[in-house]
Amino acid sequence: MTWLARAHPDCSWAHLTTTDFPAAAARPGAIAVLPVSGHADHGMGLPVDAEEAVLADLLAEACGHALATCAPCVLPPLRFGPSPHPASTWFGIDAETGRDLVLELARGVRFSGFAKLLIVSSSPWHREWLDAAARDIRVETGLVVYRIHLASLGVDFHPASSASIRQGTQALAATLLDVVPGPSAREESIDETFRPGNWMQPPPLFGGPIGENRAHAAALVRRQAAERLGRLVNEAAWHASATPPRAPAPPRPPSDPAPLWRPFGHRYLGALTAEGMRAAGQRLGAVAVLPTGAIEQHGPHLPVGVDAMIGQGLLARALETLDPALPVYVAPPVLVGKSNEHADWPGTLSLTYRTFAALVRSQVEQLHRLGFRRVALFNTHGGNSAVLVPLIRELQQLPGLRLGMLQSAFKPAQSPQEAAYGFHAGEWETSIMLALAPGLVRRARAVCHYPAQLDDAGELRPEGAALTLAWTTRDLAPQGVMGDATLATPAQGEAWAQGAALSLAERLRQLAATD
Repeated sequence: MTWLARAHPDCSWAHLTTTDFPAAAARPGAIAVLPVSGHADHGMGLPVDAEEAVLADLLAEACGHALATCAPCVLPPLRFGPSPHPASTWFGIDAETGRDLVLELARGVRFSGFAKLLIVSSSPWHREWLDAAARDIRVETGLVVYRIHLASLGVDFHPASSASIRQGTQALAATLLDVVPGPSAREESIDETFRPGNWMQPPPLFGGPIGENRAHAAALVRRQAAERLGRLVNEAAWHASATPPRAPAPPRPPSDPAPLWRPFGHRYLGALTAEGMRAAGQRLGAVAVLPTGAIEQHGPHLPVGVDAMIGQGLLARALETLDPALPVYVAPPVLVGKSNEHADWPGTLSLTYRTFAALVRSQVEQLHRLGFRRVALFNTHGGNSAVLVPLIRELQQLPGLRLGMLQSAFKPAQSPQEAAYGFHAGEWETSIMLALAPGLVRRARAVCHYPAQLDDAGELRPEGAALTLAWTTRDLAPQGVMGDATLATPAQGEAWAQGAALSLAERLRQLAATD
């Protein structure tokens, strides 16, 4: 439940602790990799997240090959970019916000010690703006930036691509998602040869391989594309290096494969077709949940993906307890938030106030256009709240929209000191992670540190007082921990995770109740 995407387990950025990054960035052939995909009906009769399924699978396979000769570190996926055609593309942002978002992620990559960034993308509508953003990253951060698009691997979702390539891409996506391609809307386009063309609705794809032929075609496309992608990752990793490329390492036991990213099952909007997604928004009492989290340091003992992982894990547990017929759906999660208080710690990725607000605003507006009139933001990073609350007040003015924060009423039994000042990487988060992803917790590194004591003199406190301090983490916590992580236990984490999930589920039932 806590995988943020399909990724090779040995090179996932979100699984590292902040103390792991200096060594990760110093490895021979180190390179950070950013996957970028979109949500669209490409005329192939597939769920709208087909791009991500293909890109993530090929990248996980390619990294498995490349790890023998270089050291890729794959960032959490960016699932948002320009969506120029309202009838067939969703969950988009404008190109300017997209450029800022990628640049802000790149700054975190650079601070974490990496000198190279590879951007791998899948959407036919993302090529040009990412090329421009890559040059800006190079100029403004000093990172050496490389680009790969799926089309260069013989896998292409572009409607003007050849029928054979589109059919191979369709076969690969359908096989990975274990679906049978269905009908797609009729083509609506103008100026197809007047670059860049206007593809409101791509042409439906007919006559592709079926049955065993589809699986055979998919296997061939996958093998060729993944092998080439692995070679390209390795070439970028060693480009302009004074050190010769590393010889292939001897074979080693394979890690457990990363799963297909579908933690919310049939409730994930990306798992639906275009028609299914529109129908979901029109259901009586339909609720859309938009998760927002963060990728930021959590001390020496927890991975940087904690906030996003906890949000995903608790929400998945909550949804499992609901009646399958209840119309509750989950939008593509916003994994990175406003984390500039942690920005001087390796591994942290942070967006500015403006970029984060623009990203969330566009998602809420898109859900509203789909027909959802009840939207709940499920936020698991405290630093996001100061952006989300005023944004909610603004967006509540959209016609008929009921918008607010989904919050658990569950309160864990903690000491008064921990309840007051254990608000980052302390007992709560460490316990929950021991329940959700115990393999990612380095318990031997757990520490106790409080940013204040209940009996401190005066009234100044970092949070929750009449006089507060605008702080960065280094002002309060030398190791990045605010709380007592040594108190955490798996049993406690399991009880707390279950209590929080049940409380979230009850709130979702109330939201979905028809008036």
